[in-house]
Amino acid sequence: MHTVQKTPNNANATNSDPSLTPEMAAEKYKKEQRERLSRKRIGESDDVGHVITKIFSRGDEYIIYEIAGVSEAESFRVLIDTEIESDPQRLIDRFENIKEDLVNFRSILFKGVHDKSIKLQAANAISTALRGDIPKSKQMFEKIAERVTKEYDIIQKGRILYLSGAFALAVIFVIVAVVFYIYRGDEWVKAIPEIKYMAYASAFSGFGGILSVCTNIQKVEFERDSAMYTYSIYGLQRVLISSLCGALAYALIKGDLIFSFILKTDNPTLGIMVVCAVAGFSETLIPNALKKIESQEG
Repeated sequence: MHTVQKTPNNANATNSDPSLTPEMAAEKYKKEQRERLSRKRIGESDDVGHVITKIFSRGDEYIIYEIAGVSEAESFRVLIDTEIESDPQRLIDRFENIKEDLVNFRSILFKGVHDKSIKLQAANAISTALRGDIPKSKQMFEKIAERVTKEYDIIQKGRILYLSGAFALAVIFVIVAVVFYIYRGDEWVKAIPEIKYMAYASAFSGFGGILSVCTNIQKVEFERDSAMYTYSIYGLQRVLISSLCGALAYALIKGDLIFSFILKTDNPTLGIMVVCAVAGFSETLIPNALKKIESQEG
């Protein structure tokens, strides 16, 4: 989390113009301060040029907001701009009192918890501190930390179960393919040769599905209200779809409907298996191929 503060200067700085009385200078400063804060709106840039994407809390002398173009942890910003330059309300001091809590909150954001309400809760805690209730603010930060720790544990368990389900089904497909390969010379396999290659295709596409799962695991959102076993089912489902795509890719290539050039290569089987692996990795390759075939027939 990055904070931006306007640290108060010496109060005499507002009276640098000799034509202004202290009261006039203070009023001028307050007017400029209000104009500065009023310019901080969603879609506008902050003082360092970052676009504001969300405003969590706004007061007469501060604004807590989110910016685009940086990491999740760095996107949370706090701007303090006091109405009176000497800061008689001691907002800066209040903010300094919760600096350690803010650092801890930053480490929480680095954990990658997807719950967007976490930042809103932190903004409420900061607003509470700026209003002068430091103890309550610290309690709020403690509750945020406890909640995020639980959320993080759920995410880690969910990822393990998701990967376990995916790997389990992929291993089953590999075992089936190995069995067909070992008994490839037996009559029962020779009687239905295409089944053997379908098993190979499912195994290779299962590898592609596993690679896709491992690559995109950080993007998967895990909800605390869902039963944990459902994540294993999601993993099974992902690899099952990958294997079906691989088997379908094999059938389409053998039917000379897609990538027909592979059949003319020196080792068409290897080429087909590579395409099956890609089909298992990509969620759009086979659907797009089917749409293309449909449009050509139409």
